[in-house]
Amino acid sequence: MRGAASCPAVGPLIDEATREGWSLDAERIACPVRIVWGTEDRLLPWPSAAARFRTEHLPHADWVELEGIGHCPQLDVPLETAQLILGFTAR
Repeated sequence: MRGAASCPAVGPLIDEATREGWSLDAERIACPVRIVWGTEDRLLPWPSAAARFRTEHLPHADWVELEGIGHCPQLDVPLETAQLILGFTAR
């Protein structure tokens, strides 16, 4: 977590994305997608932060809500997160 937060490339990446108007081009996504979102995410609050992705960008994605889990399910419930990934990619 500290490594990601202190990464010197984050600032320039955000600046570039803002300047260039990066956006999600969901129509180009040709593979199956699973979104796993914790209902207790305080950085991207459920369900308001997910609404546009769920309805506009990725309506065909497989959505999994994890009750009581925060922003990093891989840290909060690592075994369950791994099972969700493996189960989806095994299809």
